[in-house]
Amino acid sequence: MSYYVRAPGTCGEFLQGSIDGQPFLVTCPINRYSYALSEVQQPLRPYYCSLQPKAALATQQVKTLLETTSPAMLAQWSHLKSGPTVHVRSDIVQGKGMASSSADISVAAMATALAYGRPLTLEELKEICLRIEPSDASFYPGVVQFDYISGVITEPLGNCPPMKIMIFDEGGEIDTVAFNAQSGLRDLIAEKEPYILESLALFKEGIAQHNVSLIGQAATLSAFANQRILHKPLLYELHEIGSHFNSVGTIIAHSGTIMGLLFPSDGAPLADCKAAVQQALPNLHYLDTVETTNEGITFMKR
Repeated sequence: MSYYVRAPGTCGEFLQGSIDGQPFLVTCPINRYSYALSEVQQPLRPYYCSLQPKAALATQQVKTLLETTSPAMLAQWSHLKSGPTVHVRSDIVQGKGMASSSADISVAAMATALAYGRPLTLEELKEICLRIEPSDASFYPGVVQFDYISGVITEPLGNCPPMKIMIFDEGGEIDTVAFNAQSGLRDLIAEKEPYILESLALFKEGIAQHNVSLIGQAATLSAFANQRILHKPLLYELHEIGSHFNSVGTIIAHSGTIMGLLFPSDGAPLADCKAAVQQALPNLHYLDTVETTNEGITFMKR
């Protein structure tokens, strides 16, 4: 049986930090996706590719899981040494803090499990992702407060109201694993806890009220508090330009290179704002304009 799986990427994180020493992020899933196809019989279009190393690890993690939980499902594949065939492609830019690896891992894992005979639970999917690298959690539906290191915190916060995000990139790439392993990072994260507490309270109120202004304030507070950890030289100037064009706040990839201006879903002068940013900040590269989504990982038979 063939399956089609997709999972969203993110525009960084609405906020990221720690409370009482426990690290977490709040997801910002967007309508850019990684896709996986399993057990396809007909030839694929050229943009479907062989598995990248992290996605390939995910397929092995699924096999290890099923050996314990569902051994009968593996028996039908005993004649094939490598198990089901899975192909992955992605619309998500890599190395920028948009959860491209997390999305690739999650769709590869889910497509593999479906080919063996059952879907993964979200808890199983979380564990597989975290075994491979510090992970985002955009495969959960809605917005989630998530411990990206060990998964201790996994708290659904609700659905994000519709928002548009204009994304800009300062350039370069950041390796998530290396970034999270750097010396002194935990102390720097602990220093900004008071700001993260305030940001999380604002965010939860914004989600409860479907108030994009409060959500924007929360994201901006977390973005500014992150400057000592990963400095973004053009952050404040971008924020000021966005405010002039009715942006409700600024979001960043806390361990990536992108920054985004948050707008209500209707009525914002996005083209004028983009032109103003490009004129004032020519070294900042416009990447994309996206929308928030609440769908999480989805799949269907083909």
